[in-house]
Order: sequence, then C-alpha cells, then structure tokens
Amino acid sequence: MQHFLQALNDSLRYWKSILLATLCSFGIAALWSGNIAAFYPILQVVLDNQSIPQWMDRQIAAEQEAAEQTETRIRELQAADRDNSEADRALAVELRERSRHANELSWYLKFRPLAVQYLPNDPFETVVWIVGLLLVTTLIKNLLMVANELLISRIAIDITREVRERLFAKALHIDRSTFAGIGTSGFNAYIVQTAEGLSQGLVGTLGGAIREPLKIFACVLGAALINWRLLLASLVFAPLAGGLLYWISGRMKKLANRTLEKSLSFHEVLIESLNNSQTVQAFAMQAVEERRFAAATDVTRRYALKFSLYNALSKPVIEALGVGMLCTAILCGAYLVLKQQTSIFGITLASQPLSVEGLLTFFGMLLGMTDPLRKFAAVFSSIHLGMISADAIYKLLNHPTHIADPLQPVSLAHPHREIVFHDVTFGYQPDRTVISNVDLTIPFGTTIAFVGPNGAGKSTLTNLLCRFFDPLGGSILIDGVNIRDLKLQDLRSRVAIVTQQTELFNESVRYNIRYGKPEASEEEVERAARAAHAWEFIHEVLPDGLDTQIGQNGNRLSGGQRQRIALARALIREPEILILDECTSQIDLRSEELIRDSLKSHLGLRTILIITHRESLLALADRVYEVDGGSITPQREWLGKAA
Repeated sequence: MQHFLQALNDSLRYWKSILLATLCSFGIAALWSGNIAAFYPILQVVLDNQSIPQWMDRQIAAEQEAAEQTETRIRELQAADRDNSEADRALAVELRERSRHANELSWYLKFRPLAVQYLPNDPFETVVWIVGLLLVTTLIKNLLMVANELLISRIAIDITREVRERLFAKALHIDRSTFAGIGTSGFNAYIVQTAEGLSQGLVGTLGGAIREPLKIFACVLGAALINWRLLLASLVFAPLAGGLLYWISGRMKKLANRTLEKSLSFHEVLIESLNNSQTVQAFAMQAVEERRFAAATDVTRRYALKFSLYNALSKPVIEALGVGMLCTAILCGAYLVLKQQTSIFGITLASQPLSVEGLLTFFGMLLGMTDPLRKFAAVFSSIHLGMISADAIYKLLNHPTHIADPLQPVSLAHPHREIVFHDVTFGYQPDRTVISNVDLTIPFGTTIAFVGPNGAGKSTLTNLLCRFFDPLGGSILIDGVNIRDLKLQDLRSRVAIVTQQTELFNESVRYNIRYGKPEASEEEVERAARAAHAWEFIHEVLPDGLDTQIGQNGNRLSGGQRQRIALARALIREPEILILDECTSQIDLRSEELIRDSLKSHLGLRTILIITHRESLLALADRVYEVDGGSITPQREWLGKAA
C-alpha cells in the first residue's frame, strides 16, 4: 500500500487534471441522482394529472391544513395538566412538527412564483419539459464522463510512461550483479506487464474509486432526504457484504502477487527461447521449448483463473448488497404505505405515512446505487492489481545501486600515467573467488596480454577495471587514486572495449560506429571503419553502405563483420585504455592480420589490454601474463616487445 500511495503521490504533479476530473465526478454524481429524483415530479403529474405549479398549490394547502391541526394540538397540550413526562414528550413532538411544517411551507411559498413564471401549467407539457431536461442532463453527464475518463487515462498513461522510463534507466545504471539476478526477462516483465498493472490501478483509483462512490453517496443522500430511517433499515445487510468483500480482497491481493511472480518466469522462457532461436532449431529442440513455454503459461493461467474467480465473486456480493437493500426497502416501504403506518415492530421509520410517489422515488435512489456498486467491484480488482504492481516496481526502483558515483569524486589528468591492481580479490559469489591477491602495474602506453584457460579470471580483470564490479578485497588505482573515487563517466570515458560477444543495435552501420562517439564527423566514422578494416565490406557488400540497417544485434551481418564494426566503434572513441577480449575470434586470418597492423599504430599511444590466444596479437604485447588458479604469472618468453 505504501508504494501505491507513492505512485498516487507522483500523480499530484498533474493536480490540475485531477482537480478537473474530480469536478467532473461531482457533476456526474449530481446529475446521476438528479435524473433519478426527476421522476418524482413526473410521477406526481402522471398520477394526479396536475402540473408542477398546481401540485405546489396542493402541497401548500396541505401544509397549511397540517400546520393548523398541529397548532391546535399544541394549544390543547399547553392548556392541559402537564405534570407528567409523557405529556411533555408529546408537546415536544408537536413543536417539532410545527417547525417542520413551517419550513416546508416556507420552501413551497418561496419557489412557487418561480414555478408559475417559468414552468408550464399544462400536465402533459410538464412531462415533455421534464423529459427534455432529462435528455439534456444525460447528455451533459455523458460528456462529463468522457472528459473524466480522458483526464484520468492521460494521467495514468503519463505516469506509466515515466515509470517505464525510470525502470529502463534503472536497468541501464544498476550494477551488473543485481542485473544478472533480475535478468533481461525480469526487466522486460517489469517494464511491460507490471507497469501496465500499475496503470490500471491508477485509472481505477483516480477514476472509478472517486466517481462511483460519489454517485453512490449522491443516491444515499437523495434517499436519506426522503426517509433516512428507512435507508438505515435497508442497509441491514451491509456489514455482511463488507466482511465478504474484505475476505475476497485479501485473497485477490495474494493471488495478484503470485500471478506477478509467475509472469517473470513466463517472460524468461519467452525471451530466452526467441533470443536463442538458432540454437533451438540447430538442436531440433522446438518441442522441448514449446513444452517449457506451455508449462510457464499454464502456471500463469492457473493463478489468473483463481484471481478471476475471486474477482467474479466480488461482483455478486456487491450486487446482492444492492438487491438486499432494495428488497428490504420494498417490504418496509410497502408496509408503511399500504398500512399507512409510521413504524414497524415498534421501530419508528417515518414521521408521517409515506406517499406512493415518495416511496417510488426512494426505490429509484436505491436502484441508482446498484450500477455504481457493480462498477466499483471492477475498480476494486484493478486497485489491488495496481497495489501489487506498485510494490514490485518501487521496490526495484528504490533498490540501491552498488556501483555508483562517489559523493566527492576525484578528477584525474588525461592521459593517466599508470594502472595498479593492488592485492585484488574477487568472486562473483562471495564464497567462491575467481582471482586472489592479484598485484599488477600497467604503465600508460603499455600493451598487456592475458592468456589462460576459460573461467580463469581474464575477463574478470577487465570487468573490475571498468568497474562493472567492485573487488571484494584490495583496490584498483589509476595514478594513485582508487577508481571508486572517480565518477563512472570519467572512468568509462577513458575506456573502450571489444568483446567476443559482440553487442550491436538494430540501427544503421553509421549509428553503431558513431555510438562510441556520438558527435563524430563523417570523416572520423570513415577513419575508424578503415582502421578496423570494415570500410571495404561496408561499401562493397552492404546494400546501403553506412546507412544499412544491420538487424537485431547485427543478425544481418556475419560474425566477422559484426566484430569489425564493434572494433571501429571502439577506435572512434580514441580511448586511453583499449580492451580487446577475444575480439578477433570470429575474424578470418587475413582480416586479423590487417587489424594487427592497424593496432600497431596505437602501440605506445594508449594502454591496450588483450585477452586472446592468437599468436599474432600476443606478438603486440609488451607483457604476457597467464591467469590461472586465481593468480597471474608473467610469461618469460614474452618479456620483450615484439618487433
């Protein structure tokens, strides 16, 4: 609930729209009950064949006669012996009756001139006039309803958009270990499905949760003005219905939470299978993936069905409340009218016998409550979904990012002088270290190569240098400053990385190369592409050259072409530190030789860290270190720089 209130608090930025929507809700509620109340004069005209002014004349005469009778009884009681409490109570009742008759007579006398001046005197014309007014007010009510829903939808859509942007930004900025725990599929579920649940909750709360109760209140007020005692008698079943709704609400909240959790598994299977579709087809595992997907959707289906069951149960409970109220009112009201009584079982329900017209209008008010009660049942479920979604979303948004800028960052000169790994220990799981007590000094302009078996920790060293993770022990220093004391932008702007798993965007070749330096000129793009030996295939093979769309993750290119574009993206950045992590593993030998020659021009101008097993790249290194068993060892045969 706390997080849902936070989402509602975020909506206060749109207070003008909320205010307008609320005013629309008040107008809708007033017109809703007003249209029902309009049937009272219609009934009067139809049943008595008289216009409104004529009816008011009749009411004035009746009130004057009743007032005279009351005044007579008061004089008799005042003249009689009043030494007993019963006589005092009777006199008090008559005094109240005199006051009531005086107020009603004053109201009729006040508005009768207006009725005579503006309302028709013919009964049929009166009905036509009232029906026309009903049509106009119904049109206005519907226009207010449209405006209300548009305003609320706009607020919900804008807030959902902002939440999705914040979730997306969180995914981009969160530390890698937390991201790995949630996964791409998890963030996809949050951004798509969970945010949509929050939107439904906001629409329900700001729209139906305000509008429908106001309509109910307006009808309750109208019924209370006719006979508040009879209204209370009609609500005898309300506590039972409220208890059932409370129980259903608790079940729906639990089921909504479970449905949201299971939807994460659904998205995980979906995204993994589609992203690895080539592997699925290569190993003929379509049937297996179909069964995994079916199992994931079946779990979601079961919880969704249970949620739908309780949601469906809430509707008959609320409608039963409305029917129970109406039945109670019919029985009690019919008894009062037909028997011309004012009490039932000694309980006073009216100060005077009800008229048929008043009772029918009272029934209309109760019937008017059933529709907003039914709609509020749907609002009820959407609010619960919004609460569960808000809990999930805001817990993630409020989750601390372990890799963040320091409060007082330190600035470094360009270029740096040296990089130092000092007694660095790290493991992706605290109880399983990958590297232990590593000491390494890398002067600026040095080319270092790391070799060793897979999983030995070669990529881990570069991940720590880029501060994708922080060491569990020791420190990494640049010019004597711990990289934790540098702004992430400052640190990573000095680095460019090319990995074996090339990551490209479904944009043009130009966009992907310029991603390393968005402000780069066309000449810089061409120079970087030539340096990566990508210029030839870009202009000779690709249909639109630099404007060619390369598909999702570059799936329209070969593996070697993707890596050369990734290398061009790194070189255009002109980094101080260039990291090549098996970057030539998918490139043919001729291209590798060309890239090796290109890299020669960068030797001594930037720090280059190479992870490779290719002899041609190892020959570029000033030092080659073997990483194995959590430690690094210099290889003596590579102590001298290659010619």
